[in-house]
Amino acid sequence: MQQNFEVVLKAFAADVTAKFKLNLSFGPEDQLKSPIKAVLEEAGRLLHLDVNAVTEVHVHELGGRPDIGVTAASLLAGYIELKAPGKGANPAKLKGADKAQWQKFQDLPNLLYTDGNEWALYRSGEQTGKMIRLAGDVTIDGAEAVSTENATALFELLRDFLHWQPIVPATPKALAKMLAPVCRLLRTGVLAALADPDSNLTMLAQDWRKYLFPDADDKQFADAYAQTLTYALLLARLSGTGDMMSLPSAAKSLRTGHRLLADTLKILGDDAALEHIDIPVTLLERMIAAVDVSALTNNAQDDPWLYFYEDFLAEYDPKMRKDRGVYYTPVPVVQTQVRLVAELLTTRFDAEFSFVDPHVVTLDPAAGTGTYILTAVQHGLAQIGAKKGTGMRRSAATTAANNVHAFEILVGPYAVAHLRLTQQILKEAGALPADGVHVYLTDTLESPHAIPPGHLPLMYKVLGDEHVRAQQVKSQTSVLVCIGNPPYSRQQITPDEHNSETRRGGWIRFGEDGKGGLLQDFIDPLISAGLSVHAKNLYNDYVYFWRWALWKVFEAESKPGIISFITASSYLRGPGFAGMRQVMRQTFDDLWIIDLEGDNLGARKTDNVFAIQTPVAIAIGVRYGQPQPETPAVVHYTKIEGTQEEKLHALAEVASFDSLPWRNCLSGWTEPFLPISDNDYWRWPLLTDIFPWQENGMQFKRSWPIGETVEVLERRWKALLNAPKAERGKLLRETDARKAHKTYAALDDSGESLAALTALAPGMPLVTPMRYAFRSFDRHWVFKDVRLCDRPRPTLLRSESMHQIYMTGLLTDILGNGPAAVVTAFIPDLHHFCNRGAKDVIPLWRDSAATEPNIKHHFLDILSNTYSRAVSAEDLFAYCYALLCTPRYVTRFWDELTIPGPRVPVTKDDQVFQQAAALGRTLIWLHTYGERCVPPREKPGRVPSGKVRCKVGTPTTQAEYPDAFSYDRANQELHVGKGVFEHVRQEIWEFSISGFEVLKSWLGYRMKTRSGKKSSPLDDIRPETWQFDEELLDLLWVLDHTIDLLPEVTAVFERILSSDLFSAAAFPQPTAAERQGPRPTVQTQPLPLFAQLDAEESEEELDENMT
Repeated sequence: MQQNFEVVLKAFAADVTAKFKLNLSFGPEDQLKSPIKAVLEEAGRLLHLDVNAVTEVHVHELGGRPDIGVTAASLLAGYIELKAPGKGANPAKLKGADKAQWQKFQDLPNLLYTDGNEWALYRSGEQTGKMIRLAGDVTIDGAEAVSTENATALFELLRDFLHWQPIVPATPKALAKMLAPVCRLLRTGVLAALADPDSNLTMLAQDWRKYLFPDADDKQFADAYAQTLTYALLLARLSGTGDMMSLPSAAKSLRTGHRLLADTLKILGDDAALEHIDIPVTLLERMIAAVDVSALTNNAQDDPWLYFYEDFLAEYDPKMRKDRGVYYTPVPVVQTQVRLVAELLTTRFDAEFSFVDPHVVTLDPAAGTGTYILTAVQHGLAQIGAKKGTGMRRSAATTAANNVHAFEILVGPYAVAHLRLTQQILKEAGALPADGVHVYLTDTLESPHAIPPGHLPLMYKVLGDEHVRAQQVKSQTSVLVCIGNPPYSRQQITPDEHNSETRRGGWIRFGEDGKGGLLQDFIDPLISAGLSVHAKNLYNDYVYFWRWALWKVFEAESKPGIISFITASSYLRGPGFAGMRQVMRQTFDDLWIIDLEGDNLGARKTDNVFAIQTPVAIAIGVRYGQPQPETPAVVHYTKIEGTQEEKLHALAEVASFDSLPWRNCLSGWTEPFLPISDNDYWRWPLLTDIFPWQENGMQFKRSWPIGETVEVLERRWKALLNAPKAERGKLLRETDARKAHKTYAALDDSGESLAALTALAPGMPLVTPMRYAFRSFDRHWVFKDVRLCDRPRPTLLRSESMHQIYMTGLLTDILGNGPAAVVTAFIPDLHHFCNRGAKDVIPLWRDSAATEPNIKHHFLDILSNTYSRAVSAEDLFAYCYALLCTPRYVTRFWDELTIPGPRVPVTKDDQVFQQAAALGRTLIWLHTYGERCVPPREKPGRVPSGKVRCKVGTPTTQAEYPDAFSYDRANQELHVGKGVFEHVRQEIWEFSISGFEVLKSWLGYRMKTRSGKKSSPLDDIRPETWQFDEELLDLLWVLDHTIDLLPEVTAVFERILSSDLFSAAAFPQPTAAERQGPRPTVQTQPLPLFAQLDAEESEEELDENMT
C-alpha cells in the first residue's frame, strides 16, 4: 500500500514542478490545490475510504478559511491549509497575515498544514506526530523530491488525518473543553462576516437588533450567535436527538420543552446565514453528535451539569468569565443559604415545606445554570417526602414548577438551567407548566415597564413572547424569596456611555422617562454626608442586583419577604456603601451576615470559597410584615475563618441559625455591618475627622510618564515626538480621558489649553519634570503634564509647596501589619502607601503658602487651651504620625481596624504629647529624605548616615546593569547585581507596610527588567547605566534609623494609651467646606456628575494592573 502511495506522491511532486515551470499568474498556494486534492483522494482510495477534498477560495475580508475541506465516508474529516512553498508547516515561524490566520485556525480539531515540502498535523493548536520534510523541493526537483521514507511517513500521517474522529468526552468538563475552541472559532467567523456590510450575517444581525436587542454590538451578537448554536445543539443531543446531528434536526427536537431555543436556532441557522461559517458549524454538528449522553451522566458522581458552563467559559473566553462573574457557587454555600431561608419560611412564614409550599414564590435573578432553584426545590421535596411520604413529591414538584422563576442573561447557562429544572420536575413525575419551566432568557436590570417591539415577524414571535413572559414576572408576579449569587464586577465609568457595556446597571442606574434610577436611593445619603466621591464604588453589578431585589420583593408590593445573596462584601464596611446600608436597615427587620472573607488583594490575605480575589459574604435579610422604615434592622454578624476547605466544611455543618455564633452590629443607619468591641477605641476621633480633607493620589493610567530619572523621561518624550503622528496615540496609551489628538487645560488654573500631542513638532521641550512619591519611600520623576495624566488631582497641585507634607494610609480599607501611615514631601501616587489606594492622601496644608492647615476648626484651640500653650499644625501632624508609624498601632487594634478608618488617641497630657510630636518630627524628617521638619544644624535634603555601607559599588557599564538582587542573611549583605551593601539588618530587608515590601519593591522598579506591567513601547526606554547607589544608601539609612527609633516610639504610644484621652465628642465635627479641597483661582468647566463620581480607579487596583 505504501509502495502505491509512493507512486502517488512522486506524481504529485512532478505535477507541482510542471506547474511552477509554467510561471502562471496564479498564487503559489493555488498551484498546490489540485495536486494535493489528488493526493488526498488517492490516499483515501488506498485506505478504502470515500474521500472528497473540496478546495476553497480565500476571502481575505472575511478573515480567510482553510484552503481545502476534506470529508471521509460523507463525514467531515478535517481541513488543509496551504502555504507557499518555502514557508514551511511550522506555525511558530509564520509572520504577519499568516500568523494571524494560524491564531484563528488553531482552534480546529484536525488541521493539516503544508507548503508541499513540509507536512504537519495539528489538533486544537497542538502538533500531532512528527513534521515530515520531503527529500527535495517539489517546485524544482519533480519526482526526485520524494524518497521512499517520505512516502511511508506521509502515508501514516494522512491515515491519521483521514481517520479522525471526535474524542468522545467522558466527563462534562472534558466536553466543555472540547466544545469551547470550536465555539470560539464560530464567534471569530461571525465577527469576520459582520465586517462585510453586504453579508447575510450582517443582515441577520440588523434584524436581531431591530426586533430584539437594539444595544447589541457586533461582538455581542457574534458571541450570542456562537453560544446559542453551540448550546442549542448540545441541549438537543441531551434531549434525545440521534447520531445524525444537524441544525434542522436539533431545532425540531427542541420544539418540545425548549421552544425558545428551537426557534432561535431556526433563525440563526438559516442556510443563507451559514454561508461563511459552515466550517465551525459543521464541526459542532459532528462533535456534538458523538457525545455519549448516558456515559456523561453515569460517570458523574453528582449533578453532571453543575459547573459545566463555568468550565466552558474558562476555556472559551476567560476574560468574559471574569467580566461576567461566572464563578458558580460551591454547593455548601448554596445549601447553607437554602437551609437558612427554608428555616425562616417554616418558622416565620407558615410555609411548612418551604420552597414547594403553594404560597412561596421564589426567584433567582441571576440564575447561571440554575443551582439555587434546583437546590431549593430539592430541599422542599425532601421536607414533604419525609413528612408525608415520597408519593407527595409529585404534586409538590408540580407546584414548584409553577412557583419557581429564574432570570439569566447568557444563553449558555440559560440552556443548562432550562434543561436541569425540566429534568428535575420530570424526574419527580411532576407536570411542567404549559409554557415550560419558568427560566427566562432576559436582562434582569432592564426596565419592567419596557415594551417589546410590536408587529414582530413570525420567525421572531417566540423570542418576543419570551420577553413578554419575563416582563410579566418583573412587573406583576409577587415574589416572596429572592435568592442567588449575582455577578459582581465593578465598572469604570467614563462620560462616554453610548453602548450597553458602559450602560450596565440598566433601569436601576439610569431610570426611565426622565426619572432617575433607583440607585439614587443609595447615593443621596452619601451626598448629604459629604461623601459623594465614594459613590463610584456603587457602580458594581452586585449593587445593582441588591437594589433590584429590594425593589422587587418589598417595594413593587409593600409586603413581607426574604432576600439572600452571596456577593462581594465591600458593602459591609466601605464608606461608599453607607447609603446602601441605610436603605437595607430601613427595609429589613432582621439581617444576618456570614462573612466568608477571601481577600487576596488586600493587606490581610485570606482564603476564598470562590476562585476569585474579592472577599465575599452571605446576607439573609427578612421583613416579617409591614415596613417599619423608622426602626433600623437588627444586624447579626458572624465570620467563618480558615482555609477554603475548612470554610466549606463549616458551611456544610450549618443546620440552622442556631448553628452559628452571632454578634449584633452597630445600629446607626449608615454604620458598617460589623460588630464592635466595647473599648475606648471607638470613642476616639477619626483621623479623617481631625484632618478633614483627604484626596486621591495622582493617577496617570500609564506607567511610562513615571521614570527613575529625568534623563529617562527626556528620552521617552523625544521618542514620542519623533514618532509619526498616527502612532502617538498608541505610544501615549490612550484612554477615554486622554487622547493624543485632543487639547487639555493646563494644570496651573490659568485656563490656557495645551496643544494636542499630535500637533507637537519633534524637538519641542518637555514640561519641567516633577519629583513624585511613587510608592512608600520610593521617589520617582514624572511629567507634570495634564495630557499624559488621566487624574492629575488639581487640588493637590494647588496646595503643593516646599512646606507641604502628605500622609498616606488605607483610610477606606483594612490595614495589615506594619505602619498605619507613611509621609512624603512630594505629591503621592494613587497607590503610594502599599501598592493600593483610594482617597488615602492627607495633606497637612490646604494652601501653597502653608497658612491654612487641613485641621478641623477649633481642634488646635482646644489642645492649646488644654496644654496652656500654642499647639501648631505641624505639632499635631507629627503627633499623629508617631502614633500611626509604630507597627504596634495595627497589632493593638487589629480587630477594630476591620472597620476602616484609623482613630487617634489624643492625650490630655502635654508632656506625653510633646514626646510623641518630637518623635513624629524626627520620623517625618527621615521619611521625607530630609526635606521636611529639618532639625537645627541639619542641611535640608540630606539623610543622616546609618550603619549600612557600600562594600562594592554596583558597576555602571551598560553590560553590567543589574537584573537581579538578593539578600545574604548570614552576612547581612544586600547584593544588587555585582554591587554589595553590608550591615543590612534583616529587619531592613523585611520592612513591610500592609504586605508591601519596601526594599524589594524599590529595587524591583530599577532592575533592567522592571517589575510591573508595561503600558506602552515607551516603557522600554530604561536607564542605560546604574546610577542609584547613592539613592539606595539613603533608603537603607532611612529604614535603619526608623527601626532604631521604633522601640522609643512604641513606648510613647503605650504611655499615651494609659493617659487621660480626649473623646471625639470633645471636638466639633468638620464642616462640608473643610472636607473639600482648595478651589481653583480660575473657574474651570466642571466634570459631569457621573464623571465626578465614577471616574476614579478601584481601591483594589494593583500596580500590576496599571499605574
